[in-house]
Amino acid sequence: KYTMTMMSSTDKAAGRVLLPLNINPTRYDITLTPDLTAFTFTGVTTIELTTAHDVSTSKIILHAKELCFASASYTIEGHPDEVHEAEEISINMKSTTVSFGFSNPIPPDSTLVLIIHYSGFLNNQMAGFYRSSYTDIRGTKKIMA
Repeated sequence: KYTMTMMSSTDKAAGRVLLPLNINPTRYDITLTPDLTAFTFTGVTTIELTTAHDVSTSKIILHAKELCFASASYTIEGHPDEVHEAEEISINMKSTTVSFGFSNPIPPDSTLVLIIHYSGFLNNQMAGFYRSSYTDIRGTKKIMA
């Protein structure tokens, strides 16, 4: 016997932290620089975002786990010289999100380019950007990320 159960969007969201729907990422460019001796890394992520007509916030919220944020800023497409720096960076460890707060409201119906600078640890838990080891052809143990 085969039974098919349909799940509503609220069922799918159960137990998950969903981000606001009025600011949507459309493209990511991620640069990570690992330090395989200290088991750390630095990163710069550039995210192209589109904003909906009903956006009414001065915050951009993203998922983030075990990262230390140094800065975040955005520009609006067509205005690359107008840089909007985040005045507040808040991490919510329970929901594994980061909130970048800006002094002015996020513009509606726009394309933004958000640039985030951060660092983190190369853990050995096989989650996120992590470290691992292998033995090369000469029998030497090597670390990789």
